[in-house]
Amino acid sequence: MSASTPAWLTLDEFDFHHRLPALPGNTLVLFGQPGCAACRSWRQALSQWQPAALQQLAYVDVQQCMALAHQYDIFYLPTLLLFVDGHYHGQLHSPLQAQALMQALDTLLASPAAEEP
Repeated sequence: MSASTPAWLTLDEFDFHHRLPALPGNTLVLFGQPGCAACRSWRQALSQWQPAALQQLAYVDVQQCMALAHQYDIFYLPTLLLFVDGHYHGQLHSPLQAQALMQALDTLLASPAAEEP
C-alpha cells in the first residue's frame, strides 16, 4: 500500500458513530466477517487498486457488530457502504473488477446522497 492510502480502519459498534463523522472525504466501509472468502478478496483487491476517489477504507466485522449490521440492513456479505464526509451516501454495487468498481464508485459519487436505512 502506498503512503497516500491509509491502512484499513477497523470500526465497531462502539466507535462507528463517533469516528466515521470525523473522517474527511470519501470512506468505503466493508461489512464482512473473517470466514468470508469474498470479504477477504474485496479487502485485498481494494488495498491493491487504491481507488483515487477514496480517502479511507474501513472494515466492520459483522460477527462482532451485529447491531450495526442490523442498523444498515446488511443481509449479504460483503456489503460496501460509501460515506462522504462522515455521512451515509449509499451502497456500492460492483463485481470484483477494478474497472467496474471505479465506474460504480464514480456513479455513486455523482448521485445524490441516500437516506440511511
